[in-house]
Amino acid sequence: MQLVETEAKHTARAELQGLVDRYRRGGLSELQRFIEQRSPALAGDYVYALAGPDDRVIVGDLATWPEALSNDGWHVFTAAMRSGGGLRRREIEGQSLQIAPGYRLLVAHPPDGRARLRKRFFGTLGWAMAATLLIGLGLGWWISRRTLRFVNDAATIGERFLQGKLDERLPVSSQGDEFDHLAEVVNSCFSEVERTVGGLRAATDGMAHDLKTPLTRMKARLELALLRGNPPTLGLLDDTTRDIDALLKLINDLLALSSAEAANIQSFTPVDLASIAREAYELYEPVAGALGQALILDLEPSPAWGSRALLLHATANLIDNALKYGGGKSPVEIRTLSSASSSQLSVADRGPGIAAPDRERALERLVRLDASRAGEGSGLGLSIASAIARVHGGSVELTDNSPGIRAILELPAKRLVKAASQPEGEACSLE
Repeated sequence: MQLVETEAKHTARAELQGLVDRYRRGGLSELQRFIEQRSPALAGDYVYALAGPDDRVIVGDLATWPEALSNDGWHVFTAAMRSGGGLRRREIEGQSLQIAPGYRLLVAHPPDGRARLRKRFFGTLGWAMAATLLIGLGLGWWISRRTLRFVNDAATIGERFLQGKLDERLPVSSQGDEFDHLAEVVNSCFSEVERTVGGLRAATDGMAHDLKTPLTRMKARLELALLRGNPPTLGLLDDTTRDIDALLKLINDLLALSSAEAANIQSFTPVDLASIAREAYELYEPVAGALGQALILDLEPSPAWGSRALLLHATANLIDNALKYGGGKSPVEIRTLSSASSSQLSVADRGPGIAAPDRERALERLVRLDASRAGEGSGLGLSIASAIARVHGGSVELTDNSPGIRAILELPAKRLVKAASQPEGEACSLE
């Protein structure tokens, strides 16, 4: 509305300036003639008045010259106007100007049009506000209902989850909004908790078995020696030492797994998987020779970012696992290769292999498949390698080698970057 009023003032002043220019060219007579000719035609738009000495209206629409127009400038006033042979008082606003001593000129207009526009504007504004209010109330009610329903579902499902129903998940709609995003994040947390709890249960069962066996053997030997009244023999001590070594290896492997999962990626440096594979080969070549097995190298430069010590540990575990379960005198192949996005280190044997449904389980901590229960080991070798790969942003995958199994350690070729606010062990992005 302020813009409309400003435009009205500019128009009235421009019209007044036009009349002043006509007066300067033709004098009072020309100005009077022009007002007499234009005033009736424009009576609905403009009000013209020319007053002479003693404020007497010479020509124009006003019956008398108002006292409010004694000074130049913009005025808002009420005046008697000639209308249909009579007089009618109306509110008028316009610009007055003294054009000669004793003569004043007025160009004004009634604000009826703006009043109607103002009325229509505020009426429309009122309807718009009412509609906006109704729509806002409706949307607010719908959002609040959905929010309360989501909170209620989350609380109910969370309670069932805490009661042990780890397969519970929040519903996710097809709208893809913030509630769905939150539900997906919560479901991911539930899935991770379910996976961790499942892994801990399996680990507890496996660890109980692996701890119980050597402890039972040691207890039986000692009890038998006590019953017989014999002093400890060299054989008894040797067997007991071997069982203690197995227990210590299990504990050390658990500590290594925890250390791998807590690795700090900020200390990672450029490494070459081929160089790491060659170092592991040199460590295990005498072991393989003693077992009558051969280690075959097929290496090409494979750059990556990581901890050389951790990656060497992972490679050693893969080679040790292949030598232990590769079967007979079959060779073990160590290979590296790279691409623009990733680098791979694989260790393949030609043993009995692992059934496809059991390959994922073989990577879990303290999982020993039935075929390997009778042998030595803690069931942590592959899980340590998998944890090390996961910390490096990669993975360990077991595939069929026909015959045998191929363990593939794959790492991103680019450097891992972690946000400053991210805790240790969480997912990272690539630089």
